[in-house]
Amino acid sequence: MKKIVTIFVTLLSITSFSQTWFDLGLKGGIGGGFLLNSTINSDSRFDILPNMNNFFGGKVGVNFGESFGITLDADYGKYTYGFTQSKVVGKDQNLSYKYKISYNAFNILPTLRYTKDASYVELGPQFSFVKNSSIDDEAISTVSSSEAINSKLTGLVFGFGGHMVGNDVIALMMGLRFNYVLSNLTSDMYSGTNFPFTNYSDINTPSKSNPLNVQVVFELNYSLGYFVRASCGRRSAFLTF
Repeated sequence: MKKIVTIFVTLLSITSFSQTWFDLGLKGGIGGGFLLNSTINSDSRFDILPNMNNFFGGKVGVNFGESFGITLDADYGKYTYGFTQSKVVGKDQNLSYKYKISYNAFNILPTLRYTKDASYVELGPQFSFVKNSSIDDEAISTVSSSEAINSKLTGLVFGFGGHMVGNDVIALMMGLRFNYVLSNLTSDMYSGTNFPFTNYSDINTPSKSNPLNVQVVFELNYSLGYFVRASCGRRSAFLTF
């Protein structure tokens, strides 16, 4: 907490000698989703099954000078993670079956952004509120909603990108974003079970599942304007572009 306060105090102090300007944006992204789990990594019966995930939303940004800024993103995404499972009891031992966990989520992302030479780097937390979770287990031919999925997830976001086309007022950016979910995807109710490896009675040790997303992001930014301070330091004005 002290580090976060220090960062924001530093950014606020920058505003005392630089312009403060604001922007709005629309953004969306698509990319791969991967379920990271120690059991999947160590047990030869399982393999990670990448899936395509996507999101769309908007952002508002407060920028201090030409380099530093704070942005607040709000978006809605559809996510699927999975793995293949083989040697399932009662099934053909030579075949593998898909196991998928899907959900929708409303995401809030407050990030710090550094911009230089039309390129940017961003870093911050992500808070996700999960809806409509479901499980598709090919081995038992069923799709069902599940209380086994955590309804609130916290993650870490890192991204970078650059200017594609546009000017100082409106511009299209493209970048790459990595999102690692720090929270266990398994809900507290099921955290003491072998979920999601419910088809294997020999797996009785709980293991944590952490999704990872790698997505290409497109962002359309519109600069609203900026505050300037009079030379006497007593008055400020908001100027639009």
